[in-house]
Amino acid sequence: MKAAVIDLGSNSVRLLIAEIEGRRIIPVFKDLRTTRLGEGVVKDGRLSRESMEKTVAAVEAFKEKALGSGCQRLIAFATSAVREAENGREFLDELKLRTGLEARLFAEKEKAGFSFRGEKEALGVEGGALAADIGGGDTELAVGDEEIRSLESLPMGAVRWTRQFLKSDPPKEEEIKTLQREARKLLSGLGGNFEKVKAGEITAIGVGGTFTTLAAVSLELEEYHWSKVHGSSLTLKAVEEMARNLCYLDLSRRKEIPGLAPERADIIAAGALIVLEIMKFFELPSITVSEADLMEGILLTN
Repeated sequence: MKAAVIDLGSNSVRLLIAEIEGRRIIPVFKDLRTTRLGEGVVKDGRLSRESMEKTVAAVEAFKEKALGSGCQRLIAFATSAVREAENGREFLDELKLRTGLEARLFAEKEKAGFSFRGEKEALGVEGGALAADIGGGDTELAVGDEEIRSLESLPMGAVRWTRQFLKSDPPKEEEIKTLQREARKLLSGLGGNFEKVKAGEITAIGVGGTFTTLAAVSLELEEYHWSKVHGSSLTLKAVEEMARNLCYLDLSRRKEIPGLAPERADIIAAGALIVLEIMKFFELPSITVSEADLMEGILLTN
């Protein structure tokens, strides 16, 4: 059976069209449009009219693509930006009116459960895993084995922290240090099963546009393709070097980096610093990048 999922994220709208064969999700087509839906939420707690219009247009185009591809099921969902916005429910009502799609609004734990399952299945990971999902507005950390044992959602995302901390171009040293201090403060509050990550045998998985972008930059991909990124590894040394370089360059020069999509160039420095602090906190020598996430998990579950 062929099915499609549309993800209304804080930074971008994504489409996955896949064949479902039992417990296997076979990607057929993927696409992404940057709409920055969460940008207004960071500024004043509301989704901006411009970002809503861009998002509706992307959903309309993706719905047409999915139906034209013969999909028998089409699922749309929204997460942190819409959940946090004062006008989030109004936006979902408008989206349904204009596109005919009723986007589900997942709670943090529900979203993380889908993502955890999708990542592990796609990578063939057995046993314990730590999954770090960096979005535009927040970062979700989940640890578990067959199911999630501990879950935390931290208010540190690539869009949110670019606007909040890295206001100069390129970022000033004090801006960088302030971001790092805040990341360490948030991470230090983790307890329970997260404490066991440093001591035990566990697979670390990185999910989301920040991780896939850093992988593409590390691989120096002239043209992005998910299959080249999925399953690749980022070492702590490589992330340290990329974070340093990204913070050193201004926006125009970052846009010239092979593997870095120009529309992500303004937020990737904050994203890289978040990755770096996560890896340092959990003492991870490397992290495996997954192109599969909650979209695949949703198809496996629904």
